[in-house]
Amino acid sequence: MKIPSQLREVLGTHQSGFALSSIGLMTLFGCYVVYVLFVRQQTLPDVAWWQWIIGDLLIVDVIAGCVANFTKGTNDYYKQRSQSRWVFIAIHFHIIVIAWSYNIALNESVIIWGYTIITAAILNTLYGRKAQAVIAIAFVVLGFMVIASLSSPLWFQCIAGLFLIKVCYAFSVDHYANDTPSEFERSSGKKNPT
Repeated sequence: MKIPSQLREVLGTHQSGFALSSIGLMTLFGCYVVYVLFVRQQTLPDVAWWQWIIGDLLIVDVIAGCVANFTKGTNDYYKQRSQSRWVFIAIHFHIIVIAWSYNIALNESVIIWGYTIITAAILNTLYGRKAQAVIAIAFVVLGFMVIASLSSPLWFQCIAGLFLIKVCYAFSVDHYANDTPSEFERSSGKKNPT
């Protein structure tokens, strides 16, 4: 399916019906799980209605993006646009804004954000190289340990984990390396070294 130009930064230029359905279903399921954890922990903060809206919208974006960034359409879109990959990484302050929205310790969200952005930047410099996926999963596992060591509520740790996967692994890794040439391969005429 061809994606409207307004949604290409999120979904790429083309997506399969299966990919779009998967994004929608996993977003609904993920939001349900977070809501259940949120309510079960009875951590409903006393915040303004507009903070709830901002926080909820960003949570939906993190969950949906976690799935969308694994799809071929999104992968191929950013594979051809190295500068857009840097912009994508740079604008992802979601976890800090979510923490602020729900009165979660900002220092913990800054730790998660900093770790995610630094590792995503490292992985972006390795874009298209064979070792990239292995290094990325090592960063994610280490990041999960960092998140688990923090004192924030379980629902927030889940969102932080999904944020880490979304930006550090789903987005920053070329999951379809053999399908279409990267910018490096097109400009140099040769395969990326390992």
